[in-house]
Amino acid sequence: MLARLRPWLRPAGRPVKRALARVTLWRLRWVYLREDIDGVAAELRTLRTGHAEGLRRFGARVAKDAMVVGPLSIVNAKTDFGNLSIGKGTHIGSEVFVDLAERVVVESGATISMRTMIITHFDAGRSALAERFPRRTGPVRIGRDAYVGAGCIVLHGVTVGEGALVGAGVVVTEDVPAGAILTREGLRAQKDRRP
Repeated sequence: MLARLRPWLRPAGRPVKRALARVTLWRLRWVYLREDIDGVAAELRTLRTGHAEGLRRFGARVAKDAMVVGPLSIVNAKTDFGNLSIGKGTHIGSEVFVDLAERVVVESGATISMRTMIITHFDAGRSALAERFPRRTGPVRIGRDAYVGAGCIVLHGVTVGEGALVGAGVVVTEDVPAGAILTREGLRAQKDRRP
C-alpha cells in the first residue's frame, strides 16, 4: 500500500527533506564551533544524508552530482576538508575511510566502493620502528572512470589510472596503469576479464 502512495507522497516530502538538510548543516556549523573540524568529521560518521553538502561546507571540492552515500570516516583533516576533491558523476560508497594528511582526488566518473580505505600517510608513531621507518606521506588520485572495489586499501602516493579496475579486497601499494585490472592475483592489462 505504501509503495503505491510513494509517488504521490514524494513531492510533498521534498520540502521536508530540504528543511532537514538545512537543520543538519546548522548542526554541523555548531559542532565546528564547539569541536573544530574533528567534531565535524565525527558527525559525518553518523549522518544518514547530506554528506556531500557537509564536505562542501567545510572546504572539500565536491561536484554537485557526486553521490557520497555515507557514513564517511575522515581523519587527519588539519583545519578543514580542503585536501579532498570529488569530481562529477562519482560514487563514494558507504563506510569509506579517507585520510586527509595529503590530497585525495577522485576524478569524474570514478567509483569508490563500500568500506574502501584511502591512506595518505605512514607513521610508525612513537615506537622504536620510527627510526628505521620514518613518516612518509603522498597524495592519492583515483583517475577518471576508475573503479575501486569493496574493501580495498589504497596506500599513500598511489594513482589508480583512468578506467582502471581494482578488484574487491585488494591492497594497492603501487600505481595502477590506465585501463588495467588489479585483482588479488595481480595486475592484468586486459579489460574483458571479470575481477
